[in-house]
Amino acid sequence: MYLPGKEIPWKDFLNDIKQEWVKDKVDTVAAALTFFGVLSIFPFLLFAVALAGLVIDPAESARLMREFYQMAPPAVANILGERLQALTEGQSPALLTVGALGAVWAASGGVVALMDALNAAYGVEDSRSFLKRRGIALLVTLGGAVLLTVASALAVATPAVTEHLGPLATPILWLRVPVSMFLVMTVLAALYYVLPDVEQKFKFITPGSVVAVVIWAIASLGFSFYVSRFGSYEVSYGALGGVIILLLWMWISSMAVLLGAEINAIIEHRSPDGKRTGAKDSEDTGTDVPKTAKEEGQESALPASAGRPPRERSAGGDIALPHPARSNRSELHGGRA
Repeated sequence: MYLPGKEIPWKDFLNDIKQEWVKDKVDTVAAALTFFGVLSIFPFLLFAVALAGLVIDPAESARLMREFYQMAPPAVANILGERLQALTEGQSPALLTVGALGAVWAASGGVVALMDALNAAYGVEDSRSFLKRRGIALLVTLGGAVLLTVASALAVATPAVTEHLGPLATPILWLRVPVSMFLVMTVLAALYYVLPDVEQKFKFITPGSVVAVVIWAIASLGFSFYVSRFGSYEVSYGALGGVIILLLWMWISSMAVLLGAEINAIIEHRSPDGKRTGAKDSEDTGTDVPKTAKEEGQESALPASAGRPPRERSAGGDIALPHPARSNRSELHGGRA
């Protein structure tokens, strides 16, 4: 596997990121992903609360969820917390569970949108059937809800457990942050592996997972600092200020996830043991050649007369000059259509 700074020069790697960002319209796709994410996040949280409510009180499960997403900016956490409280107050566990079944289908729509976005990063068309795509999305949604419930319970239970550990309590509490980031990175790697319609190897999806989580964490902290110090969304948008902050945070998060996918695709397409651009597996020839120095070497190895159209003889026997061929520059550079 080729890595930036070693086999891949940093200048070429950053230039590839810039080109892929523009070509795949990452910021625009992230905005669309944010829209579907907003439509999906509350049904997903409703299902997660209902799932936790099967074993504990629904109000207590909502508190667990609030503890878990404190990593989000405060304004975002407030919106989610208020909505969770509204969803759980006055609802019986049975009614909450029935409503959650429909929420699973709605929440899986966001997973389908992410599926399409990751396919675009690899330059492939999804050939899976509607039932298979939706089935994968439903399984991912169910798995995410279970994981969120377990992680929330651990986040709440850890302080209570550490009270009885004495001197060991401090280092264990400090480990909560790196463990949480590792958990998010693992989930992200699983999404990169399962969702796109390509054959994946974990070594090619690890770099983007690490970069995406680091950028997401830094961007979330920076955004929280900006909103708390300089943000005036409440003044500009009034009651909608919190919603605007939620949208911006989800847009930033979506761009971080898509950037990780683009990094994975670039590294794999440049590696000799990886897939070609537009290919679904290592045996597929793909739609074009990866952007590597191999292209330039192959072109320079051609004889001087290669690529020139044959000369034709006119009716009188004279040699007629060929008409200049129109070149397709996007094909020469291996761009995806």
